Amino acid sequence: MMKQLATAICVSLILGLPLASAQNKISFNRDVRPILANNCFQCHGFDENAREADLRLDTRDGALAELESGEGFAIVPKKPDASILLTRITAHDEDERMPPAETDKKLTPAQIETIRKWIAQGAEYERHWSFVAPRRQAVPKVKQIDWPRNLIDRFILARLEREGLKPSPAADRRTLIRRVALDVTGIPPTRAEIQRFLTDKSPDAYERMVDRYLASPRYGEQMARHWLDLARYADTSGYQYDRERTMWVWRDWVIHAYNTNKPFDKFTVEQLAGDLLPNAKPQQILATAFNRNHPITIEGGVIDEEYRTEYVIDRLTTVGTVWMGLTLGCARCHDHKYDPVSQKDFYQLSAYFNQVPERGLNGFAPQRRIVSPLAPPQSKETLAKIKSLSDELATLKMVADAREIEKWVKKIAAAKPSVWETLDPVRMKSSGGSKLTKQADRSILAGGANPQKDIYEIVAKTQRTNLTAIRLECLTDSSLPGGGPGRHSNSNFVLSEFELTAVSIKDSGKKQRIKFVRAAADYSQAKYEIRKAIDGSVSNNNGWAVDGPTRKKPATAVFVASKPFGFDGGTELVFRLRHEASFATHGIGRARLSITSAKSAELLLHGVPAEIRNIAKKQPENRTTAEVKRLTSFVQSERRQRAKSLEARLAVLDYRNSFPVTMIMQDMKKTRKTYVLRRGQYDQRGEVVSAGVLELLKQQSKSAPNNRLGLAQWIVDPGHPLTARVAVNRYWQQLFGTGIVKTVEDFGTQGELPSHPALLDTLAIEFVRNDWDVKQMLRMMLTSATYRQSSRITAALRERDPENRLLARGPRFRLDAEQIRDQALATSGLLKEKIGGPSVYPYQPKGLWLELNNRPGLSRAYIKGRGEALYRRSIYTFWKRTVLSPMLKTFDAPGRESCIVRRSRTNTPLQALLLLQGPQFVEAARKMAARMINEGGRDTKSRITFGFELATSRIPNDQELAVLTKFLKERLEFYQRNRNAALKLLSVGDTPRDSRLNPAEHAAWMELARLLLNLDETITKG
Repeated sequence: MMKQLATAICVSLILGLPLASAQNKISFNRDVRPILANNCFQCHGFDENAREADLRLDTRDGALAELESGEGFAIVPKKPDASILLTRITAHDEDERMPPAETDKKLTPAQIETIRKWIAQGAEYERHWSFVAPRRQAVPKVKQIDWPRNLIDRFILARLEREGLKPSPAADRRTLIRRVALDVTGIPPTRAEIQRFLTDKSPDAYERMVDRYLASPRYGEQMARHWLDLARYADTSGYQYDRERTMWVWRDWVIHAYNTNKPFDKFTVEQLAGDLLPNAKPQQILATAFNRNHPITIEGGVIDEEYRTEYVIDRLTTVGTVWMGLTLGCARCHDHKYDPVSQKDFYQLSAYFNQVPERGLNGFAPQRRIVSPLAPPQSKETLAKIKSLSDELATLKMVADAREIEKWVKKIAAAKPSVWETLDPVRMKSSGGSKLTKQADRSILAGGANPQKDIYEIVAKTQRTNLTAIRLECLTDSSLPGGGPGRHSNSNFVLSEFELTAVSIKDSGKKQRIKFVRAAADYSQAKYEIRKAIDGSVSNNNGWAVDGPTRKKPATAVFVASKPFGFDGGTELVFRLRHEASFATHGIGRARLSITSAKSAELLLHGVPAEIRNIAKKQPENRTTAEVKRLTSFVQSERRQRAKSLEARLAVLDYRNSFPVTMIMQDMKKTRKTYVLRRGQYDQRGEVVSAGVLELLKQQSKSAPNNRLGLAQWIVDPGHPLTARVAVNRYWQQLFGTGIVKTVEDFGTQGELPSHPALLDTLAIEFVRNDWDVKQMLRMMLTSATYRQSSRITAALRERDPENRLLARGPRFRLDAEQIRDQALATSGLLKEKIGGPSVYPYQPKGLWLELNNRPGLSRAYIKGRGEALYRRSIYTFWKRTVLSPMLKTFDAPGRESCIVRRSRTNTPLQALLLLQGPQFVEAARKMAARMINEGGRDTKSRITFGFELATSRIPNDQELAVLTKFLKERLEFYQRNRNAALKLLSVGDTPRDSRLNPAEHAAWMELARLLLNLDETITKG
């Protein structure tokens, strides 16, 4: 039998759903539809083109119509023996029996009896349960009246009592706080949080604990993590080349939306159609990035329209899954074979998403630079400065008339001859082995070895004080590749960081690390702006570049200090020019450094030539035509450079400029035609269709706009039968491991029936009635007695209800991949609490990216992060679709090529190996061991207890203490004999080890911490 059929029978048996029996009235939805759907609808269902013998069994009218053969009727109500359907499913002759033998389907005697009794009872049909709006259900009466804590419990208990079962006792407080903390924040509770809950004797202690976690900013991160699976969020575009994209600002929007408890209806409308809202705000437009998270190809040779069509269909199928729990994609090529969704319906819906002005190849437009909602607000002083500079910039960008040019000429005439003093280097060296040679013009020419990465350290001296800026000239030379300014074969360079330390010549103990607040250049390559050379980051090939392949010219940059510097008695200037891009051999070829004490507003990149100054000093009427032309050209050039300088200053001052562009939704002014595509092929256009919703669910309001905004409003209309049900079912899955409808992705006829249909309807109604309040819905679930039960399971209950669908015990299942890693970071003290921001690059096997996805000229090597980037929460881990983080993948995280609403949970030896050997976990164990030694007390028992509580949130019993103590003693003896082995183990990870600790002792405790982090109890919510 088909898998779905077996599942339906199993569910009926496990959940006690009554099959056909003499004392029960047969329900079409519960008893009959699953049988017909799995065995008959493919040939006798909604799809007219696939329908055999013109017989339709998914509707009563079709089933009761006379057969085209004229031999009678498939179903004759109350007359099973006159019903041809029953005759054919019981036929002994294989040629007569249905389903046909070639389908490998065969009805069981129990199923045949169910159909017989259904027909005998009148063959009543019902509309599929999920296509009918939720109905308020009477809260059932129960016998054990002291158990329920809210309405959820009454529905659960009523079912248990019908099944002759009792709920499990409440879990102990330590288990409860760990369960809630992991579910709400994704992080286990701290020892302080546990103690606070244990000592709180108030009647509402549990509820107050739940409220504290719901108010935590970690709540937004945890909820967003689930939403990113649905949204198919990734940091790369997928397909063969899988290049990087920047969508993390939208991820910040999701975190912020959850933390501010944005109502789910607004959360929905803004993501589907925020750009179409009246007077749409930037944050509402940013929200629409939800539907730009799909893969996008950049591969040459693809057919543009083919891939554009795929993007449109991806949006539709994602929306269908996320908000309606429907497998709309089944209607792409033909009418849906199981649900009443025609192919025309499918393309009418797709018309809403077909209006984006995008391409199939490189389809990244439209994009917009929008600030993250998590960015801190700017001060009034900064905003005033931004306005002043913006006004000046706007003036500079206007076409200058003769009067404006003359103003500049007067400034040039009054200017000092030169504000720059070229430095004479006294020492220079290369970290990579390049040969640095001083030239007659005081520039430094690089030659000899051309290392992968290189840092030039250049030292010069000056007696000047009140220095305000540094000028770096990157000059060309015939000895350099292509005669350009860089050492790479294409003439380019990447200056990752420009650093300067000032040292007093009189007192070498006086040093000052110079902070640069802005930078300007006469040329910067796109995405490699000069400001990136002073932003403190070298990751992701960050730095300044100048388009060497196409531009073989010098380039000049100015770096302005935050405050004047220079010591009385002379200053030694130690420059570090860091070239650390993974492109390799991208050093500057010939550099020259200059200093100035001029005010920043007076700075010019190259100074004023004497010729120009002499012309400027003449009276306007005494200048020749050629002189006027020369002067005007110079002024225009300086205005452009001043504009660039202002833009650079604004980029530093106005943090909005530091955010990357994000792909957003936007409709074209002219409506694009949408066609029914024969067999779903982009080039097989059929009938033209207009945008329209699924009328089988609910008709759209006549006043609603017929665009994405109207679609979004239809989806969140309180009368929509699916939206609220689908949402609360996912929340239930998050907390209990399995949804009330197990098939969270399919509420159609092929999906599983709800285990507690009345409860699902009640929760959906409550969700809408409470203004789509997500936190309120989660709080109701979290504070229920159902959720608080112990997860301990008896053999009898395991046999009766292995999946816990009856909820006679609390939830217990393995943590998701991100939670497992975050837990290790949290218990060790390594976790960095920063919320939001760009994706980061934690530990990963070296070379993996290029081994699995190497496209010469396009792919890049994985660059492991540094510092806090290694210890951010896993929601911020860079998500490469083709090469997912091995740690996350091992624990079943998806690649997010498409929408995922239900992750798998596997159990493999590789998982245990990773927890024991993965650098992130080994380093976490080292830090956790140090915590046990330094914070756990003086004796072994207290330290083990401390570590055990960190990992599991409970206190170990005597037997566990004995086992762990014996293990620790054995490892300590080993490392006392093998000091080098201890030091090698303690060297794993970027953080330095605590040198105050004895290496053998530290290594032994580290081994114990590795064991604790690998416990089943540690990686399981129970």
